[in-house]
Amino acid sequence: MGIKIIKNNKLWMEDEAIHQLENIASFEGVYDIAGLPDLHPGKTPIGATICSQHRIYPFLIGNDIGCGMSLFDTNIKLKKMHIDKVLKRLEHTNLVGKYSIGGGNHFAEIQLIDKIYNQEFANHLSLEKSHVYLLIHSGSRTMGEEIYRQYSSIHGLIEGTEEFYNYLLKHNSAVLYAKENRQEVANDFMKLIHIQYKNQLCIDCTHNYLEIIDGNYYHHKGSVSALENEYAIIAGSRGSYSYIVKCIPQSDTLFSISHGAGRKWARSLCKGRLENKYKKDELKKSKLGSTVVTHHKSLLYEEATEAYKNIDDVINTLLEYQCIELVARLKPMVTYKC
Repeated sequence: MGIKIIKNNKLWMEDEAIHQLENIASFEGVYDIAGLPDLHPGKTPIGATICSQHRIYPFLIGNDIGCGMSLFDTNIKLKKMHIDKVLKRLEHTNLVGKYSIGGGNHFAEIQLIDKIYNQEFANHLSLEKSHVYLLIHSGSRTMGEEIYRQYSSIHGLIEGTEEFYNYLLKHNSAVLYAKENRQEVANDFMKLIHIQYKNQLCIDCTHNYLEIIDGNYYHHKGSVSALENEYAIIAGSRGSYSYIVKCIPQSDTLFSISHGAGRKWARSLCKGRLENKYKKDELKKSKLGSTVVTHHKSLLYEEATEAYKNIDDVINTLLEYQCIELVARLKPMVTYKC
């Protein structure tokens, strides 16, 4: 019972995020909290799982209900992927209409499998080092925002009330829509680059939602359920590796794992810290050789690699707590942001 912060001595973690969790611990019905290695402050703390009884707090989940990551095997051979052609096709296009990636840290990323750690797990997921993969990070968009505005009271919703059940119905619809959105974004993205593909879903994991276990309410805000997901994606920044992991449920982490690297700098600080260090064109290239395509130049600063924690510190912490096993490492080739 209480607050558990999952970290080690190497992992940087902002005190403000921990103070936010301490404040939430005083809310009625809240009795257990896990701050994961990617924990960082926001309107509510991100990278945390908050457990309550008899009352739920929709504002802790936020306005992007169902946000998560989907990994697709495009069934395109890596040797047939011509990145220069892909970049030219993406430069003057945009994903518009009902399905969209969204802004901020959402993305579509062309990936290759850089390393396999456990061949048995990789075989279970039918992973092929010779294939090109597509990772989509997106959520429920305007649907989640509308639900959030209706139910975001700091007082929460009492179990058994009409408002409580109405929220759950809308919440579940938003989670399903977010998964559908990732699938459609993946297809639309591949159509933009004019390459014959066959997207096959490998992993889908949601990290903003309410999970109900034995009458307890687990509010996931930037955290993945290790009970609901056998395998998950832990995303790095645009200039670092991402990891495919096998989830191991542990009570210390409230049966959750991190969803990504976690921010180190607030968005408002990024441009001031980076504009004299890099030219915009330099920010489009990463140390791993990948390229960023975006129509919003501010994202080049706000989503820079330096703005995020070291993904390996996050992964190593989770390994120390024995809540994951490594399956494979993904290397970005192209990161596309709207």
